[in-house]
Amino acid sequence: MTRTLTDSLKVVAAVAVVGIHATSPSEYRFAAHHDFLSLDFLSVLVNQWARYCVPLFIYLSAYGLTKSDKSVGIPFATNYAQFLKKRLPTILVPYFFFSFLSLALQFQSQRGQGGQYHNVWEFVTQASPKLLTGTADYHLYFLVILAQCYFLFPLFLAVARNSPRAFSIISWVALVLVGSTLYEWGDKVLALVGLPQPAWHASFAVYWLPYFLLGIVHGLEKAKDATNYAKNPGVKRRQLRNSIAMVVILILTCAAVVANYAIDSYKNLPPGYYNHFGRPTVLLYTLAVVYWARSLAVQSPSMGFDRIASLAPLTFCVYLVHPQILRAVEYLLPNAATAAVWGIVVTTTFCLVWLLKKSADRIATKSPLIARGMERCLGLR
Repeated sequence: MTRTLTDSLKVVAAVAVVGIHATSPSEYRFAAHHDFLSLDFLSVLVNQWARYCVPLFIYLSAYGLTKSDKSVGIPFATNYAQFLKKRLPTILVPYFFFSFLSLALQFQSQRGQGGQYHNVWEFVTQASPKLLTGTADYHLYFLVILAQCYFLFPLFLAVARNSPRAFSIISWVALVLVGSTLYEWGDKVLALVGLPQPAWHASFAVYWLPYFLLGIVHGLEKAKDATNYAKNPGVKRRQLRNSIAMVVILILTCAAVVANYAIDSYKNLPPGYYNHFGRPTVLLYTLAVVYWARSLAVQSPSMGFDRIASLAPLTFCVYLVHPQILRAVEYLLPNAATAAVWGIVVTTTFCLVWLLKKSADRIATKSPLIARGMERCLGLR
């Protein structure tokens, strides 16, 4: 895939993740009434359509790291140390910054309401586990997953370069094992061999590794020659048929995710128990999104996505700050339709992050150290 395409996918995924969080209230209203001819169900459709976004982010992270890696010929230990020194701060610095910010707001809220925390030490003791699982705020678990994947990346890449075919097989075996045993219905599969399903937290990277491994596999593949493709009518027609087939598969897998959600919604459980990533239907849907995107990459290097791709450097910060913007919009517009909230939050957050980036650039001319710290803390890349 071209850089323009992968950057465009990051922007679309960032918009989608905001859509998931903005439409969450509609899930509860739909679960109460099951009105399929309502705006709430329309919001549910948005919510389920967007379920590919976090797995896609992880896939694209591995894909981008693999494409940009230049460690061939460098001893493994040296490369591993250099990689962690360069990459981990980009994840851990904003993670701790936003975690501590969120925890401080929680402590202040609890103190102001006469809550359960009577002093700072008591709060720190009870809040510490949240830092290990990324639950200081509901979206920060993603950074914990990324940090774990980054720790493993140099090892995975070394294995993949030494044995590409074996690594590809391992990746698909991991995908099948994780999808069939750790995801929904996996407890029934494990029961056949007398094993319980592990109750690991969602931030444990094992749930997400198949996407990361697949990103490495695809990142090592040689890019297809778009020039030869354009000059070969036979290849062009075949790729067009493949693209049409991928669109059909994409629609069918998305429909399966929605059907899976609708059926589970009748179990009288909170949506958080059945709307999550841990469904084989979401796994298949994400794979369909990935291979659909790869079919686009063959047809045209840019696909006219240049303007969208230009927003990609903002997406990480957008992901980090959008929950606070969402809370503010929901507070100020409590009766607004969730689709409107989604649009307002996306627009406001991208504009705010763009302004932050411009401010950091201006500050850099006078105080480079302050600008660098600002960029690191806010995830401005």
